[in-house]
Amino acid sequence: MRFHPGILKLATLLLLTTVYAQAIGSIAGRVDSETGYYLVNKGLLAVLLLLWVLATGGARAAGLKGGIEWRTLPVYWPIFALMVLILLGPLTPPGLTMLLALGLIAISVGFAEELMFRGMLFDWFRDLSPRARVLISAFAFGGAHLAGLLSSFATAVILAQSVFASAVGAVFACARVRDRSIWLPIIVHSVFDFVAIAAAGSIGGNFDDSRQTVLRLLIPGLMIWVWAGWLIWRLPRDVSRPAVAVTEPAKADAG
Repeated sequence: MRFHPGILKLATLLLLTTVYAQAIGSIAGRVDSETGYYLVNKGLLAVLLLLWVLATGGARAAGLKGGIEWRTLPVYWPIFALMVLILLGPLTPPGLTMLLALGLIAISVGFAEELMFRGMLFDWFRDLSPRARVLISAFAFGGAHLAGLLSSFATAVILAQSVFASAVGAVFACARVRDRSIWLPIIVHSVFDFVAIAAAGSIGGNFDDSRQTVLRLLIPGLMIWVWAGWLIWRLPRDVSRPAVAVTEPAKADAG
């Protein structure tokens, strides 16, 4: 059986990032705080990925060049709705210095994850249909979050986070099909992460071992998958046909 060359690249990427996470974890005891550790961890990962893409000449292919397609913004509406619900709920925001640190972490995570899963990965599978690329991106993104099973966080929380991540990843991937670059996904991703962790007061606050945490991840994740499923259904089945923007009805629907 012949495997697509992108599969090997994807498996290598997931393996290397998992090894990186375990290796960087060895410095956790040398950093004064959880926030400082994540700042070093995620910031360094973002820099390493950027240097790799630039060194291999893949900046354009990964979506780092090109303007922002603002017309894809409506695709993200469930993410914006979830942000509003988070802000309407109980908040425990930290001080200004901590907010700035959490903002840098959110930007680092948004940049690194979008570069990997909606940038590099999209290029590796560019010969496949938009539907296939979206599904591969979504499930790879969700699968990558299963690396949390190697941490001290509760298994149920990590599994629920993986479902949530795959749903969000599917929406981001559907938007990426219509976008020339990954800058808008990076912006939306970073803002969402910042709102989530700032509202919780810390990164660990999002991973409390409780039934509420599992439901808070699982229920929105399943609901977002419904929207993502509709978006995927509307995507073309082959590579040659262009994707239809959500804001523009298809000719068949205009009837």
